[in-house]
Amino acid sequence: MHDLIIRNALLVDGLGSAPVVGELSVTGEKITGIGKDLGSSKHSIDADGLALMPGIIDNHTHYDAQLTWDPLASPSPALGVTTAVIGNCGFTIAPCKPADRDLILKNLTQVEGMSIDVLRAGTRWGFESVAEFFGMLEKQGVALNVAGFVGHSSVRTYVMGEDAPRRAATPSEVAKMRELVLEGMRAGAIGFSTSTSPNHNGHGGIPMPSRLADDTELRELVGCLKEAGRGVFMLTKGGQTRIEFLEELAAASGRPVVVAALLHNNTSPRGVFDDLDKITAANARGRKLLGAISCCALTMDFTLHSPYTFEGLAAWKPALSLTGEKYRSLLKAKTFRDAVRAEINGPPVATRLFNGQWDKMYVENVGR
Repeated sequence: MHDLIIRNALLVDGLGSAPVVGELSVTGEKITGIGKDLGSSKHSIDADGLALMPGIIDNHTHYDAQLTWDPLASPSPALGVTTAVIGNCGFTIAPCKPADRDLILKNLTQVEGMSIDVLRAGTRWGFESVAEFFGMLEKQGVALNVAGFVGHSSVRTYVMGEDAPRRAATPSEVAKMRELVLEGMRAGAIGFSTSTSPNHNGHGGIPMPSRLADDTELRELVGCLKEAGRGVFMLTKGGQTRIEFLEELAAASGRPVVVAALLHNNTSPRGVFDDLDKITAANARGRKLLGAISCCALTMDFTLHSPYTFEGLAAWKPALSLTGEKYRSLLKAKTFRDAVRAEINGPPVATRLFNGQWDKMYVENVGR
């Protein structure tokens, strides 16, 4: 006897087959049958008029903080997501010393556009290590399956403190980072994540800590995956990071490398295709590199209070460390506005998020 049978559902197998009305049985934690007349069960659900299909794996989220106060991970389950991968780009909330909590949250507000008031009010800490963070999520329960990376920027901050976004690490600091990555892997992390993207800046416009890592540091930390015998290296790629170097890391570690986010760039239309060609060639040589692309155009909402789209402009840098009236005064200053306008109207920069694509920008609301 099955534990559960879902009857009369429109079954979509996710493999491209034509949908059919039928039954699906579950025993324990496994699907044990798909078809018709599957027999008896302890429980049953009549899904007449509903579709049943494999859940969506959302492989790039930043739910790390939200899950501590919202175990439903709203709104993902309502959209069909059953597994969320957290800790992408090296941005995590563990490991984190109590003294660094506000800095970690401020970085999330800058790089991911989250509200600092919401993060401060909602984030339930009660953890310091990756193991404690995963343990807390397991204890409280989460509606989704959750897979998490060990995040480079958080590891760097834990070891180097305020120096993390300002300088290269010493050999002894890299050794301490290795210990944290291995500890996270033993706790169940799916791998190690980082970012070299110039668009990833933390609080006050300072680069996210992972951007200060040199090649030696990356080799050492990705090497932890070889020592662990499992795991994925995930990197959000900046323009200076070569696919050849990532192939070297894949070869040395023996582990897959996920390269994100490979998006079309009007300034360098061939760039993403060149990267994909190099990834294809690396795979032909026996490496496992995976190019992460999007099935739709990258869009974002922003306000002038938190204008992520403009923060890659050199002329915008003076605004990144300001708040309140000082920030508003700078936005009004003619010299600042002229400098921003001149840069946007100047030569495009392939690694910059915004190069004057005003025809793709729309004003949704105006207010004071």
